Amino acid sequence: MDTRARQARRANLRRLLKPRSVALVGGRTLAPSVAMLRKAGFDGDIQVVNPFQREIGGIACVPTIADLPDAPDAAFLSINRKLTVEAVRTLSARGAGGAVCFAAGFGEMGEEGTRLQADLVAAAGDLAVAGPNSNGLLNRLDRLALWPMDDHDPQPVERGPAIISQSGGIAYAFVRDRRGLAPAVIASTGNQVLLDVADWLAVLGEDPRVTAIGIFMEGPGDVAAVADAAAVTRGRNLPVVVLKSGRSALGAEMALTHTGALAGDDDLFDALCDRLGFTRVRTLPQLLETLKALSAWGDGLKGNRMAVLTASGAARALFADAAFDHGLALPAVSARVASRLRPQLPEFAHVSNPLDHNAYYTGMDVLSMENEPALHECFRTMLLDGYDIGVMNTDGGDTEDGNPTLRAWIRAAHETGTPAAIVATMPDELSRHVHRLCREAGIAALQGLDDAVAAIAAAVRHGARRGVPREDPSILPPAPAFGATRIVNEERSKTLLEIAGVRFPKRRFVAADGVAAAARAIGFPVVLKGVSSNVPHKNRFGAVAVGLSDAAAVEAALAAMAARFADAGITPDGYLVEEMVTAAEAELILGIKSSRIYGHALILGRGGVDVETGDKAVALLLPAARGAIDRALAGLGVTAGLDPAIRGRIADIAWTIADYALANRATLAALDLNPVIVTQDGRVIAVDALIETGA
Repeated sequence: MDTRARQARRANLRRLLKPRSVALVGGRTLAPSVAMLRKAGFDGDIQVVNPFQREIGGIACVPTIADLPDAPDAAFLSINRKLTVEAVRTLSARGAGGAVCFAAGFGEMGEEGTRLQADLVAAAGDLAVAGPNSNGLLNRLDRLALWPMDDHDPQPVERGPAIISQSGGIAYAFVRDRRGLAPAVIASTGNQVLLDVADWLAVLGEDPRVTAIGIFMEGPGDVAAVADAAAVTRGRNLPVVVLKSGRSALGAEMALTHTGALAGDDDLFDALCDRLGFTRVRTLPQLLETLKALSAWGDGLKGNRMAVLTASGAARALFADAAFDHGLALPAVSARVASRLRPQLPEFAHVSNPLDHNAYYTGMDVLSMENEPALHECFRTMLLDGYDIGVMNTDGGDTEDGNPTLRAWIRAAHETGTPAAIVATMPDELSRHVHRLCREAGIAALQGLDDAVAAIAAAVRHGARRGVPREDPSILPPAPAFGATRIVNEERSKTLLEIAGVRFPKRRFVAADGVAAAARAIGFPVVLKGVSSNVPHKNRFGAVAVGLSDAAAVEAALAAMAARFADAGITPDGYLVEEMVTAAEAELILGIKSSRIYGHALILGRGGVDVETGDKAVALLLPAARGAIDRALAGLGVTAGLDPAIRGRIADIAWTIADYALANRATLAALDLNPVIVTQDGRVIAVDALIETGA
């Protein structure tokens, strides 16, 4: 989509979100939509368009869109797909702002649907069209409900999170709001043929009343446009939480190169989220709980030091396990705080973190569930150690003002300035009163122990981004759709990369009858490799022999390799005789992967023949800043103990192949340096190389 058209549609999207006039187009099924607009408190002009009815929902009908007195800012089209195309055409011609297209049966429904979808795009012009196949739009910030059913009470709110959902069913789940999220905006984006995730993200991201944005998507769509839109949210440090469906390893398993197998497109989506400052989650409950946490804490958390208080020994152990699983620390209570805390607890309670305070059920002269002053003093004392996050395990009660535990916890958190949450052990334990009280107090009310701890960990990651230099969010356009690819043999791959600046061992590329002389010239021990574009993985084929210490060993290895090639019906391109690199302290893989969605990415991870079984690789979308490469290497387990200067040499190689990818992106499908060996004397040498190009 060209920039002018996108900007024009975004201007109209602002009208769609905050209209002064609304037109509802359809039959008697619009009555619930009229009711929803009224329940939302919409105070602008409402028109209903229907040529056959006198009134719908108590509003007199206008026969056609052309008969409307003025072009509406927003329209809700509850008509069939063919009439939808004509309605969009007329609305665009009249200068309307936007429309929600409820009809399905477009691009998702075969050849005719695809044709109608193309007609819809052509008809829309600059009209901001949500859908088709959109279930509606709710904006409680501005009292708007373009919704097909009268199924809830969309009370106005002053601030809150926004939801962008490609799925109508998931949008409905947020409407029901059983977990107390209180979303301010819910946009069902449908087929996204005109307005896409990037448009909604950019426009909602500029609204200061939006506290966080949650996105459910089946795919990122126009990645470059999403990256541009992310500049808006990053400029505000606005949390964006993303759940993407369709994670699969099948594409990675089909890849020819190690790099492809190591980093499928799902890994590249992780890289995109990291690049844009998005927080990715894996489940719908995590999406809900993370949005609640980040809406409460805004900039996220300053660190991972967590204090947990509970009245259950079992919950104490479960919190400890969950904290370990999600990388959160539970520091021991300091001696200073422990000395003040111990006299407040029952004699059988043990001072620890997590703290099972063992409060009695009753009694105003002891620490009990009804003694709010004693609970407050206990909780406040526990928080004096300056934790990054305090967690109270409670259901908060079911009364309008909460139970004593909740009230005491809110006071303690405010007095100590500690970001705080309450966590219900089970996912359905918190009442609407508790959610309201916590929202008003700026405390996250989280449900389900593990989902809650995952949300806290996500808030830690979001907070950690504040200290990281911001990269330019722009990325390369998608890689070409290579219909077929070919392997560049190892000798040619090394020659190309050597010119670019990558260092390899001493080597000679010879025919079979030149192997013995080449080995003598290089000096024993040597490595012998049979080279063929038809054998990308030489170790698996048996075309690599290492540690050959004399001429006899070389001759035997050559004979065995030649036999394997002959048995497979392959004529090798030649043989590489190389210096044997010994005394390896670490092995890595550095590579490039291309994607028709995400462009090119730099891959860094554990190397060697067992690359797929090592640490998870890190992917960085290109172009990548040198600082991002340095941070990625520092975070790899395999490089953790290396001298910074050595990591710098590894980063130099990574930077070199990233530059090579940028220069050759029109033809480069993949690239592997595997392994890159760090020797005990500090040398960093790429031992194997493989380039895959578009055929």
